[in-house]
Amino acid sequence: MWKYDKQIIANQEYLGNKILAQKTSEKGYDAIINEYVYIDSPEVEKTMKLIPNVYNKIKGIGIDLGGGVGCISSTLAKNPKVEKIFCVELVEDVVKLCQPIVKKQILKDQYEKVVSVVGDYNFLELPDNSADFALSWDAMHHSQDPVITLQECKRVLKKDGIFMIVDRAHNNSTSDEEIERILNITYDEEFLKKNYRKLDEKLTRKENGEHEYRFYEWKEFFQKAGFELVSSVIIKTKTEENLKLKNDDGIKEIFTEYELGAFGNRKIVFVLSPLKES
Repeated sequence: MWKYDKQIIANQEYLGNKILAQKTSEKGYDAIINEYVYIDSPEVEKTMKLIPNVYNKIKGIGIDLGGGVGCISSTLAKNPKVEKIFCVELVEDVVKLCQPIVKKQILKDQYEKVVSVVGDYNFLELPDNSADFALSWDAMHHSQDPVITLQECKRVLKKDGIFMIVDRAHNNSTSDEEIERILNITYDEEFLKKNYRKLDEKLTRKENGEHEYRFYEWKEFFQKAGFELVSSVIIKTKTEENLKLKNDDGIKEIFTEYELGAFGNRKIVFVLSPLKES
């Protein structure tokens, strides 16, 4: 149990993940993966191996920011070069109910390589320069202030460490009005049912902790936090929509036959390293 902002646990995002953890953990591993993560361990591993010049750098001690049910951490911890990963997740029921099931399913008797932490990724209770790598999968866009979160991650990373952010991004040409429209979408009955919410509940994406950033905004966050952008790649499931949709930032795109899950079945992957102090 690490320090965290107590105010956050009153918001809709926290409540939604708490309910989802309680319901899916009763059903077991498959339900947790299908209803919470949307991607299973073998596909996580395939995706990580698609990121150029990264997989061989995942070794030593790592930290997973917003680690959810522990699927990503557990998958990376299968690598014998990984000593341990601190999986930091704010929602206590996700950590206590879901992570033990997921860790034991993926890692078997090595499940203790993933250290489950109830905590806030803005308050990492680790020494400076102590982590070899960090990752965040579909979690960084939930930060209330990405620069603060990135700065805290930079503090605990070794000078030659890497930070992999797997998330989502919009084209630079996306207007402010369109971003606002997306954030103000009210969830439909199907979403509410799938997430065990009351069907008459009125809940917008913004109220549920979502943020929508364009490529240039992500890059500004990295620069302000003192990170160098080493590389970026977009990984997409080969769907009709994804084949048509092109990015306007000149980022290489890779297509997969399997489903990546979540937003549009596509991910932007940023690989960062701490800027060397002058």
